[in-house]
Amino acid sequence: MVIDTSVWLSILFDEAQASWCAEQLNEHAPQLRMSTVSLAEALIRIRDRQPQSYAVAEAALLESGIRFVAPDVNQARSAAEARLRFPLNLGDCFVYALAVAESCPILTVDADFRAVDHPVLMPPHSHQRR
Repeated sequence: MVIDTSVWLSILFDEAQASWCAEQLNEHAPQLRMSTVSLAEALIRIRDRQPQSYAVAEAALLESGIRFVAPDVNQARSAAEARLRFPLNLGDCFVYALAVAESCPILTVDADFRAVDHPVLMPPHSHQRR
């Protein structure tokens, strides 16, 4: 299961989907992975929105047991193709590319992923946009 930044941020910022996201992370804990591009995006968003709790949030993310995966050339190509085909931002393109590379679904609350041609797990009525 590839985690989109929106899942972690939903929990951290106590957004509407936070409990659903926490349940999914617990249920899929042994198979969670995140692109290092998403890690960078999450750290930037945390610093922007909650600079006072950055160190604690960063430590929690890094110690969460999530396997962080750096993109390779094939993922970069897949991300570029995804950007041309779907309404995804750059970070989301790397979520998609990692999910394709590792043949696993995407875990997100970002409705933009509804348009992709890959399995996505999201709350039934997700309309959130980042």
